[in-house]
Amino acid sequence: MNTLPAASALLTVALASSLPAQTPRPMTARDLWAMKRVGAPVLSPDGTMVAITVQEWSVERNRETGNIWLVAVAGGEPRRLTTAAAKDAAPAWSPDGRRIAFVSKRGEDETAGLYVIPVDGGEAEAVLEMPFGLTAPKWLPDGRHVVVGTTVIPEIAGALGDADRAAMKKELKRRQEAKMTAKVTEDRQYRFFDKYLTDGFASRLLRVDVSTKEVKDLTPGYDRWFQADGEVVYDVSPDGGHLVVVMNSTPPPYRDFLNNDLYLVPTDGTGGLKKLTPDNPGSDGQPVYAPDGRSVFYLRTDTSFHNGESAKLWRLDLGSGAAVPLTEALDYSISQVRVSPDGGTLWLLAEDKGAVPVFTLQADGSGLTKVHATGTAGGLDVRGGSVVFQHSTLSRPEELFALEASGGAVRSLTRFNEALLGELDLGRHEAFWFDGAAAAKVHGWLVYPPGYDAMRSYPLVQVMHGGPHTMSRDAWSYRWNSHVFAAPGCVVAHVNRHGSTGFGESFAQSILNEWGDKPFEDIMKSTDFLLQKFPNLDSKRMAATGASYGGFLATWVLGHTDRFACIVNHAGVNNSYSQFGCDVPHGFTQVMGGTPWEEVEGFQRNNPMTYARHFRTPTLITHGELDYRVPYGHGLELYGVLQGMGVPSRLVVFPNENHWILSPQNSIHWYWEVNHWLARHLGLPLPEKPVFPQKED
Repeated sequence: MNTLPAASALLTVALASSLPAQTPRPMTARDLWAMKRVGAPVLSPDGTMVAITVQEWSVERNRETGNIWLVAVAGGEPRRLTTAAAKDAAPAWSPDGRRIAFVSKRGEDETAGLYVIPVDGGEAEAVLEMPFGLTAPKWLPDGRHVVVGTTVIPEIAGALGDADRAAMKKELKRRQEAKMTAKVTEDRQYRFFDKYLTDGFASRLLRVDVSTKEVKDLTPGYDRWFQADGEVVYDVSPDGGHLVVVMNSTPPPYRDFLNNDLYLVPTDGTGGLKKLTPDNPGSDGQPVYAPDGRSVFYLRTDTSFHNGESAKLWRLDLGSGAAVPLTEALDYSISQVRVSPDGGTLWLLAEDKGAVPVFTLQADGSGLTKVHATGTAGGLDVRGGSVVFQHSTLSRPEELFALEASGGAVRSLTRFNEALLGELDLGRHEAFWFDGAAAAKVHGWLVYPPGYDAMRSYPLVQVMHGGPHTMSRDAWSYRWNSHVFAAPGCVVAHVNRHGSTGFGESFAQSILNEWGDKPFEDIMKSTDFLLQKFPNLDSKRMAATGASYGGFLATWVLGHTDRFACIVNHAGVNNSYSQFGCDVPHGFTQVMGGTPWEEVEGFQRNNPMTYARHFRTPTLITHGELDYRVPYGHGLELYGVLQGMGVPSRLVVFPNENHWILSPQNSIHWYWEVNHWLARHLGLPLPEKPVFPQKED
């Protein structure tokens, strides 16, 4: 096995050698919003250059801008390609490497349109604007056409000519200005994340002639979303004749489980969708063509609902229609695949024991090799002999790295946040293992406060991750940043309790119909382990925090122990009955031990609110009103119960936020609420409340 130097170690050396000496300071939530956020890399056709988006945020304006930068794989200073005060996104190289197509909302644009800019410099040319905006541009090999995704009102979309677009724009305006705002449905699934699906919109793929601006609808007559989240995912065949597109094949009223399948779509505009994966009731996604165009690699799960099943890599022969598994014998859940130019090597990402390494695999499914093992890799791209990816750790935000395909050496290509990181005093982080539930070895991450001193007493904060089938990674987080929680003087623990992914499928599925049991035992055993290992941790000053399923676990903790001085519950699944109002109700009864109409005893046993009589720990509850994943009534119910019982509690509701708190000022305030609550109950100095001077646009 070829284990390479840690990317974080390489960057640490670079930082130490290049930054001036200064006194570092603890990190704050504002620092998170001062950081530049590096997007997924896109390699040029010859593999010598990378296009990335770099996002920057203004706290005063409470909004972001994003521009495209170019980075040479051989090294050197990144070059900013676009400079507009806009949200440039989704860069795509032309086949000759001379132009980049992207989507952006600029100037007088009402929606995100398609733009093309020369790589050598110059102004971006506006190519196409549609009433609903454009997404996911990809060039066809002829260098004349770009395929893009959009949304339409199918009954008036027509051929998407000028008159059709004008009619859709007029209808959109009418709906936006209407005084009657009711959302009406008879479908089982009618919302997704923070949007309603009741407006009759549909996804479409368009072929755009960059020179003439002519538009051809490649999916004419399609009358619903490709996927419930509205995302458009597809790949272009090497000869440009077809696309392989991910589409939900379950029709309304969506009472059956949604089933994402792969469809073959011709690029000549004749329509005629062909389903390529008719036999799988589970999800098929992320298609990638082999270089010879004869087969498609894709990710597949067999179960039609989210239950911790590992996603496996499959290959579909387009000639015969035969599909074969390539990683069935490997106990990994694959998250991304790329193919080498010769088609002989597959480059993969998969979770593995708290990290997301880069792997290689032979095209026949043999010879899995871990080629970069530390931290968290993402946004993998492979082209022309180059391999690039995003990389982060718990102590460093994402930057761009290159991996030598032959020798395996890793190189840092960007250091956008080098100067800011040099100002910050970040405590170290390390992994730990302990004996958890069912005699299993359980993994966790520990983040120390700045200037940690083994002779001083510290509170312990348990951060319980959501999912439930996700993993606490060695990765940077903007929404739940460990260093912001640790900076006031806390030791922060992240436990990969039973149900977590990255530790094998059996471990992930070990909590089915028992959401609270083993995870709670793991949290308590990890607490005992840490208190024993670190005598300076104060057992009287401990907090349990979590969001989503982590919030479920926070409420479970609330009803099963009083060992913690306080609890923080963000967007928690606090009442199993209320979760039937979520945006993705399918499969909930298969993992929760019963239903409200049958097997009620099992359902109630797994309901955190069943144990309300034991609630006594002071609890902070935060929630977004636009949260359809865990409807915000969950937060109101828990708060109402705690207030009725006289338990110290505080409710923070964000009317314009969804399952996540995403805008700068709301996020900074959320961090203040959490750290203030922890300080009140853990005996720490109270943080100063943030003030937000407003800046006019």
